[in-house]
Amino acid sequence: MKKLALAAMLSVAAIFPAAAQEVVDWMHIASIPEEVALMEAAVAEYEAANPDVKINMQFLENEAFKAKLTTLLQSDAAPDIFYSWGGGVLTEQAAAGVLRPVEDLVDPAVAEALGSGGMSAFTRDGHIYGLPQQVSEVVLWYNKALFEQAGVDPASLETWDGFLAAIQTFKDAGITPLAVGAKDKWPAHFWWSKLVVRLAGQDAFDAARKGENGGFAAEPFVKAGEMFLQLAALEPFQEGFLAASYGDASGYFGDGKAAMHLMGDWDYGAMKDNSANKEGIPDDQLGILPFPTIEGGAGDPTDTLGGINGWLFHKNASDAAVKFMEWYTSAEVGSRFGNAGFFIPIAAGAADGMTNPFKVQIAQSINNAHWHAIFFDQELGPQVGGVVNDISAELAGNALSAEEAAELVEEAAADIR
Repeated sequence: MKKLALAAMLSVAAIFPAAAQEVVDWMHIASIPEEVALMEAAVAEYEAANPDVKINMQFLENEAFKAKLTTLLQSDAAPDIFYSWGGGVLTEQAAAGVLRPVEDLVDPAVAEALGSGGMSAFTRDGHIYGLPQQVSEVVLWYNKALFEQAGVDPASLETWDGFLAAIQTFKDAGITPLAVGAKDKWPAHFWWSKLVVRLAGQDAFDAARKGENGGFAAEPFVKAGEMFLQLAALEPFQEGFLAASYGDASGYFGDGKAAMHLMGDWDYGAMKDNSANKEGIPDDQLGILPFPTIEGGAGDPTDTLGGINGWLFHKNASDAAVKFMEWYTSAEVGSRFGNAGFFIPIAAGAADGMTNPFKVQIAQSINNAHWHAIFFDQELGPQVGGVVNDISAELAGNALSAEEAAELVEEAAADIR
């Protein structure tokens, strides 16, 4: 009887084989072990609730990700879901046909929770290509102990003239004023971009993109280069900054060797992870300063620079990939990362429980911004954004004139208009 029963079970199994797991390849750039652990825990939770789905986490380091993504998306090894800063890069990916439109699949309740601003950042020509997860801002992180040692009042850095005076005071005290990872170029682009935000403002930036009023060769963009060179002439950066990566600069600041680091809010965790003792600057010795205001600048004092980051779906992504990401970008999951201080989640209510004072301060800054400019190297697309990164690194090294820098950006922009 047992043999007959076993035979019957085997015959049924042959007719109705077990459903195969659907594998979703998910490519991320997270490198902080504690953040990755949270991601892995979320995946395990989702797989337990959805046993027919297998989430295959794939990691590429930030610079390798940017360098390889275009080729990867056109290959058989393309991930179903991949990280995105949005902006012009997303626009070009959509135009190239490598993304899947998912507006007919995304739950309207999910879209509502992620907000119109967040969803619009991942929408092109009426098509939704991804889901936002977080917002970010570039700020001046500063070391309170070094400010005290040099006798610099943080409030004195409110204006550009005050900022430059403080740079000289730090140098006179034998303290490196600023850390920057110019080898990777994009950290240097924050300086030129923040100066443009202050000098040009949103209207002039939008006009330049259209080629109006001289485009990116117009006066505010040249002036941004001149002021960057004014800073560079003071030699404010750490020794060897042109050969330093972002991680090097982040660790240098985290080790207490530089007074300031112009970097995104993610540096709170990264500077700890990149520091020698993995602890970084204690919270009570760490502070945030807004970028200096510039007299006569057209930008609104509340304007910020940062990102609305999230996840895009490759053209071959399955419905299962979309459903997983709907859950992963939810307030329930996002709050775990927000509460742990890794990023500011965008889903409604997800940031309510954040206790990290720096993240709370940055979230309020973004909420109060007249214009939240997206990272220029992403907003302007890979061709123009790449030039912005290039000229910024050269300006940091005092190796290019302001006029040449602005003309190079304008030439790149004119090629794609």
